[in-house]
Amino acid sequence: MSGHRSRQFWEVIIPNHFDDRLWLRHFRVTKTTFQMLCNEIGLLVSPLMPSHRTPVLTEKRIAIVLYKLATCAEYGVVWETFGVNKTTVHRCVYSVCRAICAHMMSSYIKLPDLAEAREIAERNYTTHHIPQVYGALDGTHILVLAPAEGYRDYVNRNGWPSIILQALVDDCCLIRDVSVLVTSDLYSLLFYGDTGSVLINHVYVVVPMSLYTFVPLLIAGDPAYPLLPWLMKGFSSPSLSAEKADINLHLNGSRVKVEHTFGRLKSRWRVLAKRSDIDYKFMPTVVVACWVLHNLCEREKQRPHRVHEKQPLEPLAQPPPRDVNAMLYLVLRPWQFEMLLFDT
Repeated sequence: MSGHRSRQFWEVIIPNHFDDRLWLRHFRVTKTTFQMLCNEIGLLVSPLMPSHRTPVLTEKRIAIVLYKLATCAEYGVVWETFGVNKTTVHRCVYSVCRAICAHMMSSYIKLPDLAEAREIAERNYTTHHIPQVYGALDGTHILVLAPAEGYRDYVNRNGWPSIILQALVDDCCLIRDVSVLVTSDLYSLLFYGDTGSVLINHVYVVVPMSLYTFVPLLIAGDPAYPLLPWLMKGFSSPSLSAEKADINLHLNGSRVKVEHTFGRLKSRWRVLAKRSDIDYKFMPTVVVACWVLHNLCEREKQRPHRVHEKQPLEPLAQPPPRDVNAMLYLVLRPWQFEMLLFDT
């Protein structure tokens, strides 16, 4: 009786009673977007070999994974809900997440080209009045079930085990580049180690340093990041002048988009906000799959929760006209200014 009741959720309740609002609540996508996802990866997760048992349909396999990622329910809860055994749920999670990463990641997570980066920078300038900023960079911790052997390698500075996610985000809360690490030393490894990030490994292609006139295209980072020719961070002195504090306020307006994105990501895919029973070795694949699904939902404007936008800031007070070198000295850090003079 319990198994029959479980099968009714997918076979009776969802087809007959679920509208888009309930689809968003339980699966984070509408039925139309769900069918789009099935068309994208259906062939990669469909049952391949005949069996004496009735195979789980492709649509049900994908729905099981979306439900698991959206609710962070345990494997046992998911198999009872959908009327399949626990091993099937486990296999569905692995196959669907791998299919999303292999087939959809290159289409949904990609860095902007020069023209698009300039468009993003123009929108950021219109909203936050900081020129040439086309993305925000930051990291967040994802809780994992660390192994008994090597447990301390996963413990972060807050005292709980996690893996670290770094993302580059644009002004529309779309992820443009992502790295997943298993280390407590985030910033040194991200910038001086081989993390697999397209941004870090190909930065001079992504951020074209030779095509600017005065100020290069920049990424906004928090104070923990190092200052680089392509990465801008706010002033960190304990006592700031009014002008510097004003610049920090407007720069943080651009940088806070990455915090908004992390909030949307973890509220949409709860498996990233709680400790999950997914194996720690597979969690990086799950994280990237959630990023791809996040971009899919953002492109389709599917948000289960209402987003409250802040009021726009007032434009920065502009100094009186000066010569070009003086203006550049105010905008760039001294060593950047010296680099620019040397290049020209």
